[in-house]
Amino acid sequence: MLTKADDYPIHQTPEPIAYAGSDRNFYDRYFFNGYSADGHLYFAAALGVYPHLNIMDAAFGVRIGDIQYNIRASRHLNMERMDTQVGPIRVEVLEPLQRLRVVVDDNEHGITADIIFEGRTPPVEEPRVTRRNGPRMVMDFTRLTQLGRYSGWVHAGGQDVHFDGRQVQGVRDRSWGVRAIGARDPQEAVPAQVPQFHWFWVPAQFEDRGVLFLINEDAEGLAWHKSAVIVHDSGRIDHIDTATIEVAYQPGTRWPVSGTITMGDGTRIDLKPGPKFFMTGIGYLDPEWSHGLNKGPLAIGYDEIVANDINEFKPPYIYVQAVTRATLTTSDGRVQHGLGSFESLSMGPHRRLGFTGFCDGTAR
Repeated sequence: MLTKADDYPIHQTPEPIAYAGSDRNFYDRYFFNGYSADGHLYFAAALGVYPHLNIMDAAFGVRIGDIQYNIRASRHLNMERMDTQVGPIRVEVLEPLQRLRVVVDDNEHGITADIIFEGRTPPVEEPRVTRRNGPRMVMDFTRLTQLGRYSGWVHAGGQDVHFDGRQVQGVRDRSWGVRAIGARDPQEAVPAQVPQFHWFWVPAQFEDRGVLFLINEDAEGLAWHKSAVIVHDSGRIDHIDTATIEVAYQPGTRWPVSGTITMGDGTRIDLKPGPKFFMTGIGYLDPEWSHGLNKGPLAIGYDEIVANDINEFKPPYIYVQAVTRATLTTSDGRVQHGLGSFESLSMGPHRRLGFTGFCDGTAR
């Protein structure tokens, strides 16, 4: 059961607040993304709390045109979890489970923002994620996801972009529990396993409903975690028992160029992703700014990515999101056009798709 307290970074276990342990890898995290329909603007923000490492970090990245501007920050938590600000970046809960604010204050790198997320749909509690590496639990967390729209402004690269909910929509999530954070474990479980992860996440919004789809597949191509939810503006929430996705890739990579989700209720969603946003910009897979690293009392970093120059599928650029045009066809043939984001991360073997190495690409 989700409660208003779940929008604050005070979790202690992978359960919602209503339920209490400790683990070195425990985390509590905010994530946001927003995008314009034409793909010109795409931003993402994250703030993570790691109570047993005594670290808090945050990041904000925005792609305007072909350039992605990224600012990242890390500080010692000092055991105060309610002070959700790291350097110039902060997250405010204005109305739990409905309205949140992300601010990037003035800084030497010239990237600032003040944006407000407002939920269009109620937050959805996804199925709890559990995953072991041999005897060791490496993932055990809960996540809530909420579709919505953004108002506010972003300044980066000398450009100002002002917007409201008619122009920029997106999604936000909150997750908490256990996953690999901070410095790598010096003694991992035996026998050692080849790193493998194959993941798609597609939140999308249509005229009278939203869709939340996710799937994790193992090295054999079998799904070990998946969820498909349709959230109607009327308030009805449909949890679909079965759903699959078929994806076509940019040759030589694992970046999607199209996809089709087929749900057990007869719904089909055709996906056409646009320009990529590289998740390394907000710390994911970034070798210097991985989540939970101890970078001292306060550290701030900045870089820029010329997105169209990234053509080789290799770390840290293998993890991407993309603004995506989506076409929903119901079982009775009705069609709605919408917008969403298409997140993908694939590394390691995948027998069904023919991947054998860590990040070899496809020929199709």
